[in-house]
Amino acid sequence: MTARDDGQRPGPFAYAEEAVAGLALVVVVLVTCWGVVTRYVTEQPATWAGEVAGIAFAWLVFLGAAAGFKYGMHVAIDMLVTALPRKPRRVLMTLVDLLVLVFLATLFVLAVQFSIDAWTDPTSVLRLPRSVTYVSVVVGSACMAVRYAQGAWRRQHGLPGAWLRLPGAADAAL
Repeated sequence: MTARDDGQRPGPFAYAEEAVAGLALVVVVLVTCWGVVTRYVTEQPATWAGEVAGIAFAWLVFLGAAAGFKYGMHVAIDMLVTALPRKPRRVLMTLVDLLVLVFLATLFVLAVQFSIDAWTDPTSVLRLPRSVTYVSVVVGSACMAVRYAQGAWRRQHGLPGAWLRLPGAADAAL
């Protein structure tokens, strides 16, 4: 179980991204294995397997990226930032936070528009709306914006940006 840096217990949606991304990972693995079995063992390939794996993979990527914001796991090159005095460092970090949030908001708006446009375009095998895949970008960018805003708020108040810690030995390595 992970813990919050402030000692409080995480809320009911604290692990929503991990739950959806974990489920998507299970779907990707199982469906891909099933596709291999049906192709090489039964010689009657499950044509839907690649499509379902692709949809699940999109959800895995975008919700997994949102979970990465909570734990502070995204790569950051802060050599210049740490070399600056306190006041310019704070100004630069605020500008960076605003830039990232503007990017995520732009991604969200474009993903919504793209998902709406793709609603009438069915996938080739299952005939699902392509929006089933593209909505992962909408949900993922919204979750990323919320988690990034939480981290930015924490940094502005002198706390570590990551508000959840990884359990056990993995936490010590970070």
